[in-house]
Amino acid sequence: MSTRRENPKPTNARLLTLPQGVAYIGLSAWKLRQLIHEGKLPIVELNAGEKWWIDRKDLDALIERSKRIL
Repeated sequence: MSTRRENPKPTNARLLTLPQGVAYIGLSAWKLRQLIHEGKLPIVELNAGEKWWIDRKDLDALIERSKRIL
């Protein structure tokens, strides 16, 4: 029996869990959490103190803000 975590299922949902956000943007969970705690990526908290969600549009906006032309 493997202890490896399965990849999250692809989804078209607007609100993503942390593992789904990681899969969507291609960063590590640690880096995504760091961006949240630094205030660079907002979270959606539908019920205070419960599960965090990440808005797909905020991930897209983060990508757009991070673009550079070399």
